[in-house]
Amino acid sequence: MSEITSSKVTSSSTIDSVSRKWKEKPDISTKISHDDAMTDDIVPELCSAAEQAINFNPDEYLQAFYSMPTKDVAMHTILFFLPGILYWIPEEIRTLLDLGAGPTVYVPITFRKHAKHIYSADCAENSCNMLKNWAKNKSSFEWTEVCKWIASIEGSNELPVVMEQSARSRFKAVLRADLHAEPTIKCVHYKCSDSDDIPQQFHVVVSIFCLEYSSENLEGYRHAVRSAVNLIEPNGFLIQGGVLQANDYYFGNKRYRCHHLTKEQVIESLKENNMAVEKGENFKWFELDDPISNRIR
Repeated sequence: MSEITSSKVTSSSTIDSVSRKWKEKPDISTKISHDDAMTDDIVPELCSAAEQAINFNPDEYLQAFYSMPTKDVAMHTILFFLPGILYWIPEEIRTLLDLGAGPTVYVPITFRKHAKHIYSADCAENSCNMLKNWAKNKSSFEWTEVCKWIASIEGSNELPVVMEQSARSRFKAVLRADLHAEPTIKCVHYKCSDSDDIPQQFHVVVSIFCLEYSSENLEGYRHAVRSAVNLIEPNGFLIQGGVLQANDYYFGNKRYRCHHLTKEQVIESLKENNMAVEKGENFKWFELDDPISNRIR
């Protein structure tokens, strides 16, 4: 069961975890515990949520889920609903952060006409390198099919190459991030221009298949939500998409733990961080009832 929400900050968010100047060099720990890992001839190895950043192969992931994006139910759902979210948030977005982007750029492409400055952040260095290559127009992956699908939802005849060029022209930086550490933004991985300043908070934060997949329990999920909200400027917006009621997900012959998320936990975590959760408060909830609990962000 997948969900996507749009919620507005209802009061000034705290900035304790983002108050310092961004570092220019990485500072992310790669220490991992393998105490809970197991192997079996049939059941894939069980890994912690943190190990995903180390084991993740962005090339395999993009080929598996984005070469034919409409074939994957979860991706189909997100790409269908995401363009529609634009009608519920400001027409002009000053700054937008794709938090937990992985190696993907469908968020920058979707918001290419609405966000003045676009940023992407992820915890995995190899994913950040893929984003950097895309920003430099050196991507090894072809985003044509994703662009075609987004254009069809928009009712647009815009060519994929033009869509990518438009998104790239507004793209400013790739950031290294860790939702379970402070500060959340660890460093600037790549800047498109040395003259560009990186904001401490953003008008809109988008986080798809990230908050629950980076966590193994409710405490971790609540921390991830708090970290995401701290990156939103006062009166800004959070667009969150994810999977409900999943215990794990599979990719690359491995199985990763994730938090078994419920709708009630989503609502309560937003509420405790001063986010709108009621109709009429700039809050929208979309839900698709489908057995897709084993996909990966």
